[in-house]
Amino acid sequence: MKKKKNSPSSWRNNKKSIFAILGDNKKFLMPVIFVLAVVATVSIALTANRRANEVAQNPDEAEIAATYEVPEVQMEENAHSDVNALIEKYYAASAEGDADTIAQIYKGLEDTELLKAIAAADYIEDYENITVYTKPGPLQGSYVAYVYNEVKLYDYEKAVPGLETFYICTDENDNLYINGDIAEGNEIEYLRQINVQADVIDLNNKVASKYNEMVSSDETLAELLTQMRSGLQVSVGEALASSEASSNAAAAEEAFVEEAAAEATSSDVTIVTTHTIRATDVVNIRSSDSETADIISKTSKGQEFTQVEALANGWSKIEYNKGYAFVKTEFFEVVGEETVEVANENQEETTTSTNDNKTTETESKPATTAKTGKMKVMDSVRLRKSESTESEILATLYAGTIVNVKQQYANGWSKVEYNGTTGYIKSEFLE
Repeated sequence: MKKKKNSPSSWRNNKKSIFAILGDNKKFLMPVIFVLAVVATVSIALTANRRANEVAQNPDEAEIAATYEVPEVQMEENAHSDVNALIEKYYAASAEGDADTIAQIYKGLEDTELLKAIAAADYIEDYENITVYTKPGPLQGSYVAYVYNEVKLYDYEKAVPGLETFYICTDENDNLYINGDIAEGNEIEYLRQINVQADVIDLNNKVASKYNEMVSSDETLAELLTQMRSGLQVSVGEALASSEASSNAAAAEEAFVEEAAAEATSSDVTIVTTHTIRATDVVNIRSSDSETADIISKTSKGQEFTQVEALANGWSKIEYNKGYAFVKTEFFEVVGEETVEVANENQEETTTSTNDNKTTETESKPATTAKTGKMKVMDSVRLRKSESTESEILATLYAGTIVNVKQQYANGWSKVEYNGTTGYIKSEFLE
């Protein structure tokens, strides 16, 4: 195994406070450094869509957002040598676990994602066959880059395909950098629209299909990826816990008071985004994400479902018969998305959906509830401020932790209390 240029502990010692930076909720792009899940493009599109909803409620921002014209142009392949050089430098640093270089290249990168990059370097030997597809960005000298790569892992002979999305900008010295701190609604709206263009979706589906086929046909790889996922959770969780333990107690209490005040004045509504997917063939609908799970039914070609979550193991969790079921992602195509304003308590939901360029608004019943009370956490999971994987992280909970479940919601999230802090975690991690 290679010797890494920087260790997580040395990097953390140079930071003033990880948790102070995590409190900055203006971050936009939270890249998936460990690219094997092939979700980066979906992540940027969903985050942009959430921000677009905020912009829609502010006429001034909406007017600004409309100033950027989104061109209908095809992606260019390896068309800009300076962009390619930046991406090559970024991946070389990622393979080495070089935190300083990554932070220099990727401005505004979340600290948790940087810690994840350092931990992932223990599993990743190299990035191969890097291909950079670009579209013009909203600003002069900016690009939206879709980077295909094949990840060479330690202890596995084949390279695994992946895809990441980057927003690349030019600074005042004409140097390119990856921009991970976008606050302007006009840029976010531009990125949201560019990421749902047909050629981008086609590339995503192509890479996802290749990845899913590889994982589903190789049990050794699937098991290795599962072990890596658990290892990354533990590594990042331990790093965050160490930083939290060493922080000043008075500062932590002050941050908690500020957070409580902000939560008291915040909206009782959380934006949740799902996708509409369409079957490209006749596919089994199963009770869990396994080919040995019970077959509930079969799809018909062209049948559409609401995708609650695209799992890293090649399965999709879907809404089915007032509950949930699972199908293989590779046999479906994304045809629309839906944003739902979910009440944190038993308030009504407002839904806005987009499907084949048609937009509708509907009123749904209050969120359904399930079991409440003391429950055990089954795996390492993050306690978040709201019902979103992009929401602020309040704490990291480990397997065996007991939490007090206040409410479970139909969108797959649960409101829980832990050590006097109330937050949200995915219900699937509870038993």
